[in-house]
Amino acid sequence: MGNPIFDNQPNGARENPIGGIFGLLNQVRNSPDPNMAMQNLASTNPQIQGVMNYIRQNGGDARSAFYNLAAEKGVDPNSILNQLR
Repeated sequence: MGNPIFDNQPNGARENPIGGIFGLLNQVRNSPDPNMAMQNLASTNPQIQGVMNYIRQNGGDARSAFYNLAAEKGVDPNSILNQLR
């Protein structure tokens, strides 16, 4: 059984969701304008666009959105955070 938060990801991201997340984070961090990089990702990637919309629906607070989604999916958010550390 996979991680319910990543179940709707493409095959590569499903197989290595953490690597995919770090790849996206590095793309944004290494950009001269991280805000513009995030907007570009959202405009070209429907999954990122969905994440950004979900964050907006949760008051624009990414942390709250993450914890809300984890609760909706029945996933321990700390287990995900521990994998990212």
